[in-house]
Amino acid sequence: MWKRTLPALLLLMVIASPLVYYQAGNLVYTQAAASNPACSGHAERNSPGAFSVELWHEDVNNVTHQKNDTLASNLEPLWFTSWANVTVQVPGESIDLAGWVMEHNASQPWVILVHGIRSCKANHEVLIPAAWLHQAGFNVMLFDMRDHGDSTVEDGLVSAGQREYRDLLAVWQWLQDERSAAPERIGVLGVSMGAGTAAIAFGEESGLQAVFLESPFSSMGSIIEEELAFAGFPPFLKDAAVFAGKVSSGDDLVKREPIEAMERVGDRSVFITQSLEDVRINIHHGQAMCDAANEHVGANGSVECWFDSSAVAHNDRNESGVLSHVTLMLTQPETYRNKLVNFFEAALATPPAVV
Repeated sequence: MWKRTLPALLLLMVIASPLVYYQAGNLVYTQAAASNPACSGHAERNSPGAFSVELWHEDVNNVTHQKNDTLASNLEPLWFTSWANVTVQVPGESIDLAGWVMEHNASQPWVILVHGIRSCKANHEVLIPAAWLHQAGFNVMLFDMRDHGDSTVEDGLVSAGQREYRDLLAVWQWLQDERSAAPERIGVLGVSMGAGTAAIAFGEESGLQAVFLESPFSSMGSIIEEELAFAGFPPFLKDAAVFAGKVSSGDDLVKREPIEAMERVGDRSVFITQSLEDVRINIHHGQAMCDAANEHVGANGSVECWFDSSAVAHNDRNESGVLSHVTLMLTQPETYRNKLVNFFEAALATPPAVV
């Protein structure tokens, strides 16, 4: 009996293994790529006219700051008094992007701000730097990427910048068409996944003059492996998740890697910053991006990197925690503001030299 049954079971396992492989990968993919159009609660309490900081919990042992001692204790001086609601259509796609525009005058340069995953333009992580830049004389624009906030929900899945970079380039082009902004006078600030998105757009569009990358990931492949290891799953599921993404949504999560864009810096400008304690995106990502950018910067380009300790203890919603991801703007606001403003003033002040 076993002589007949065992081969049959082995054959069944061989036949079923591709399906099992796909199902396991699809579970990882759908969990990692799930968006949150509701903006994880940010939009409920925040607007340009009044916004606050609510943090979450990470497994961080080293606490460097208490929340009430950071910028979070007094954000009112950064609240905007006016802004315009705008809609940007992504060319060739049925995607409408919801945006906020804070404009001084047409003669000033622009900075576009790009939020992170499961977030939106109502998050303090983009509203704070937007306020600093606006107070320094820049025109600023914030927008919701597809499947986030008030923008079109395409499929409820995030592609780690593979589709979202087209949203950013649509906004970049919209500023040129609707606000007569010169392309060399438009910079981009991206946060977390928004930084990865900004880097990919920077690599795809040579006309993007300057990017400020806050807590960027260098490789989505590495991120997936690290998340799997952290959760106690085998690393081979990374390839299964990438495969599932291609099958389920057509997204190749590793087709364009942010670090590859750093090989195309040339005579443009890049700033990279991150908390040394960051456990959401490990510091080696920012450091690798910095190394690659420095290796490929041209004689007329610039690369600046700033990594420092920044882990914030808090008790938000009666839940104690420590956050280390995207926290430098809270713990060292004056230094952050000066570096941010100085970077864009230098990068966008005059058109790049024609070689």
